Amino acid sequence: MKKAIAILLFLIPIAVFGQAFKRGIIIPAIDSLQNSAKYCCILSPEQGFSVYDKPAGKVIGTLKRSGNPKKDDQVPYKIYLVSGDRKEKVDNYREIGYELYAINYTDSVGGFVKVLDTLKSYWLSVAEIKRQGFKTVCWLDHLMKQSGNELGYYANEPGLRLRKAPDLNSEVIGSVRGDLFEIKLTGEIEGQWGKVKITKYKEHPCNTSLSEKENIAYKTEGWLKVIDDNGEPNLWSYIRGC
Repeated sequence: MKKAIAILLFLIPIAVFGQAFKRGIIIPAIDSLQNSAKYCCILSPEQGFSVYDKPAGKVIGTLKRSGNPKKDDQVPYKIYLVSGDRKEKVDNYREIGYELYAINYTDSVGGFVKVLDTLKSYWLSVAEIKRQGFKTVCWLDHLMKQSGNELGYYANEPGLRLRKAPDLNSEVIGSVRGDLFEIKLTGEIEGQWGKVKITKYKEHPCNTSLSEKENIAYKTEGWLKVIDDNGEPNLWSYIRGC
């Protein structure tokens, strides 16, 4: 019995770790969205994506834009689940840049990703996503890729604990909370943890008359759990800048 309990306790962290990288977004398969004027609004191919009722199941509709952009300039900002004569507007996407929104997925199984309503079974084929010139990116990879383009990241409420090592049992250096604590990823990653450099400002850099040097209260570094156990980011940023 003790052996069985020990095995179970060993497997729980593995299951959590695996789940932590099953969520992310669908974006064009190019190196930098910021360097391309081709993309705008909700990132989706013109013909949309086939929607399946389960991984490797049957096609039940298409996730796509709908409407005439010449008559409605908001068409690029709308996406629908289209099935026969039925058309349902959906809002399951995330803003990832100025005027850029990505379809997000909440699970990944056998070459398929789950989208839209987490309580319903709607899946997209990763192979089809690639054929359409797009790719799936887990949240950690997206945070890392975009870190150089952001003014800085900030901790989700109620804040994060900065630790000396990438472990919940490691010594706490301090708390990181609010947008006066600017977080920069160093590129060093251990599982869901990222080594970071923290700058604590007296006033937010976007709203201060202080010089950069005068405005810095202190700097420190350590490790933050940048991805939670559900696979969602523990960080946010001012996507549209100051």
